[in-house]
Parts: sequence; C-alpha cells; structure tokens
Amino acid sequence: MSKSAQRILFAFLCLGILTVSFDSLAQYGYGGGYGRQGGFGNRGGIPQAGQGETRRRDDGMDPEKIAEEDTRWMTKKLKLSEEQLPKVEDLNIKYAFQRFDLFEEIKKATNNGTMPPSDEVRVKIREKMQKMKVDKDNDMKAILTPEQYETYQKKRKD
Repeated sequence: MSKSAQRILFAFLCLGILTVSFDSLAQYGYGGGYGRQGGFGNRGGIPQAGQGETRRRDDGMDPEKIAEEDTRWMTKKLKLSEEQLPKVEDLNIKYAFQRFDLFEEIKKATNNGTMPPSDEVRVKIREKMQKMKVDKDNDMKAILTPEQYETYQKKRKD
C-alpha cells in the first residue's frame, strides 16, 4: 500500500472515530449553554469515571465538558426527570472517558498520527467503537422512557 493511501486510510479512521465520539456535539447543542449545570469539572466530578484525575485531550476536547454538554442537551430536549438526571450524567461521563481512552489508544498505535494504523488495529478500534455505541444505547434505553429514547435515537441520526 502506498504512503498516500495509508495516510488516506488513517485520516478516514480518525474521521470515523471523531464522528462516533462527537456525534452528540452538533445534535445536542454543544456550547449552547442551556440546561442544568452538570456535576462535572470543578463542580465535584464523578469519581468512578475519572478516578479523581484530570484527563484532557490535546486538542482541547475535554471528556467532562463533552459529557456535560450531552447531559445539558438531554435535560432540555428529553425533559429528564430528577431521577433520570444523575443516571444520565453518569453514563455520559462514562462513555466520554471511554471515547477519550480509545482516542489515546489510536494515538499510541499510530505514533501520534505519524504512522497509519495496521489493518488489525483498525478492525479492533472499529469493533470497540461499535460495542461502545451499542452499550451506551442499551444503557440509555434502560433509563429513558420509550418516547425519550425515540427522540434520543432520532437526534443522533440527524
């Protein structure tokens, strides 16, 4: 495989990962500043998600901020109950950190993007992304009402 083809494959893989990991940004109103303030960042954090450590991506996309924006959107658009809100917050932070960890794994496997990933690495990452998506959907389905879940699914596909 030529070097340019490898770079194109690497770019495609990164784009796919970013699309999956940030699918909520556009649909969920990233940066909109509406909804209830979440319990992330300097407001307490969720210990099981980050184990008390601060982890941030090099490009400034903080998993806690992403999870907070997801929760804000869901609070507003899905009209989460007081009982649902902490459960949704926990799930959003859990999966934001899983995406962060996957992104770090990709960086490590590609020497910070200087080498294309092997076919084996691409397959493993794709499988992990798909499993993460299915797991999150199943977890959300257990928390949300059928109507809320339908809205959640519809917005994610937009």
